[in-house]
Amino acid sequence: MYLLAVFLLLVGTNVCLIEGNLGGGGGEGNDYTYGTQATTDTLIASETVSKPKSLLQTTTKTYTLTQAGTAKTISYIRITDLKKARGATAEITSGGVGATTVTIKFTSARGAGIKSQVVIYGA
Repeated sequence: MYLLAVFLLLVGTNVCLIEGNLGGGGGEGNDYTYGTQATTDTLIASETVSKPKSLLQTTTKTYTLTQAGTAKTISYIRITDLKKARGATAEITSGGVGATTVTIKFTSARGAGIKSQVVIYGA
């Protein structure tokens, strides 16, 4: 009986370690880069997009960049997932590199929130 208990304890420990390594303990996050940043480009926008989690549901949020005055053409977009574990995915739904506007839709994992940084450069 003692050996069975030790065996179950060891198996349980291994399962926990494997789950921690694969399942969200130290995830890579959902980071995205579009275009290239030239040395002559200037910062157009730098914002943190966030929305709290909804219990057992996915959360979505839309970020839209519209420029006032003389609009610059977007050449580089970097989206950094600040949550890393169970962070949100991002999808450009309109505009983007080569345009003067961009709309990005963020979608969280089920039961998780959104916290991503958007950095946009252009000329």
